[in-house]
Amino acid sequence: MNGSVFSLKTCYAISWRSFSKWWIPLCLISAAVLLFEVGPRILLRPEASALKQALSEHLSVVKTGTTADLDAMLTDLLSDYQAYAVKLSKIALLAFPFVALLSMILLTWANAAVKDRRNKNSFGRLFYIAWIHVCLALIKGIAFVFFIFPGVYLYIRLLFVTLVLLEDREQGVWSAVKRSWALTEGDFWSLLALISINTFFQLSVTPTLIGLIPATGFVNTARAAAYQMLKRQLEETVSLSPPTPAG
Repeated sequence: MNGSVFSLKTCYAISWRSFSKWWIPLCLISAAVLLFEVGPRILLRPEASALKQALSEHLSVVKTGTTADLDAMLTDLLSDYQAYAVKLSKIALLAFPFVALLSMILLTWANAAVKDRRNKNSFGRLFYIAWIHVCLALIKGIAFVFFIFPGVYLYIRLLFVTLVLLEDREQGVWSAVKRSWALTEGDFWSLLALISINTFFQLSVTPTLIGLIPATGFVNTARAAAYQMLKRQLEETVSLSPPTPAG
């Protein structure tokens, strides 16, 4: 959008005011986050212990063992690592849809806090949007792997697809993509700064589960605030545009 007035300072000011309105639901969701955090650690404990033991033995063999001992120990270490990686991948595949669904619930509450009004979505629609979120994440991930900057560009331009779907039940996926593309037109660098700040904020508190929960809620609120600001801006731009002459 030309003549954009989107402001990071205003966006975070709105986020801070809005975040105070939904900290109670966020506390309720914390139980689910705790399960996602603790559950995999419990399930992976045997493989993690075996991997640590094999690594410790390998390091001791490096100091005192022969070449044959090193080869045998390296084979065992790789075997333990593969077992750990396979189980971790299975858990990640099983948990990913539920994490995506939880993300949609968090985003719904964040958007409602910014708007002071909640859009009603059935559980089925939330699950559908979570599935769309997973597909978009895969597309963005592939773009990141092969082309870094195009991946970043695609991530920003598709930033609001799920929010459009959450807010308007009449929107289809393709129309939501076009809507997100229009909303992010001309504000790429500001939105990239927003996402960079949010990511840094989340990474800085990742070691503490207690810090990660409110951080996730706040960055979702910031994302929703950016969406509402750009949505109003686009609507005002369209309303002020002169009508197209007939013929």
